[in-house]
Amino acid sequence: MITLKDIRIAVNQQLAKTGIGINSRDVQEGFDRPSFFVQLTNNTRSGYEEQVYRSATVQIYYFPSDRYEFAIEVLNMQETLEELFDLKLAVKDRLLNVDEFSSSIGDGVLNCQFDLEFYDGKIDDEDVELMEELHISRE
Repeated sequence: MITLKDIRIAVNQQLAKTGIGINSRDVQEGFDRPSFFVQLTNNTRSGYEEQVYRSATVQIYYFPSDRYEFAIEVLNMQETLEELFDLKLAVKDRLLNVDEFSSSIGDGVLNCQFDLEFYDGKIDDEDVELMEELHISRE
């Protein structure tokens, strides 16, 4: 089964390809530049008898090297992220569809986001022996 932690790890592995650090603490505590901050939002889960529907929005914030002169650097990173998260995201042994990739710039920070939706099988933790033969006695 794919967990939110698995998704976060897969996103971080893709971001690591840029060679830029990923912040794991609260942005308000201070951080190095350039760097990324990753968040999973709008998480939903609906259970069915044999499977689970999951969806989440992945938000990636990119803080450029210079807080005041960032235009070209941010555009380059936007294109890099579009290429890294194009169509599919490898999570464990699955490829999840990347939907609705969008980006915006606010206060000198690049905000990219995309949606993931997938169905996953439920884990059957019971170690029950399957029935092999059924004997019926009729009266």
